Amino acid sequence: MYAADGVGLAANQVGESLRVFVYDCPDDDDRRHVGHVVNPRLVEADGVVLRGPEGCLSLPGLEAGTERYDHAVVEGVTVDGEPVRVHGSGWFARCLQHECDHLDGGLYVDRVKGWRRRRVMWQAGRSAWGRGGEGARY
Repeated sequence: MYAADGVGLAANQVGESLRVFVYDCPDDDDRRHVGHVVNPRLVEADGVVLRGPEGCLSLPGLEAGTERYDHAVVEGVTVDGEPVRVHGSGWFARCLQHECDHLDGGLYVDRVKGWRRRRVMWQAGRSAWGRGGEGARY
């Protein structure tokens, strides 16, 4: 996560079939949030819906404007089994929603629509083929 300048990482992104994610992410007030959640549940996602740039360590180098709520709450436990409730706003709320999506089998591109989705999928095809898009058809 740190090597790729990421702010969160879900266990299934590194081949572990566990419901856990870690984060080291600032909010919009530049307060740093560092921690982990085991068996997380997104219990609140509300407020204003904002479209902002979102990327993913599973799709390196790609980014798309993705709509997310500006407030989120995740509940779960720590590795020691202690209950934890994590509140996020702004960028950190985006991170919490993003990591919960991973554990439910989703990627941010699943939330992207229209031309933004076509563009990021085209870029993903180019990246996968490594030949400037040859063979990538969407």
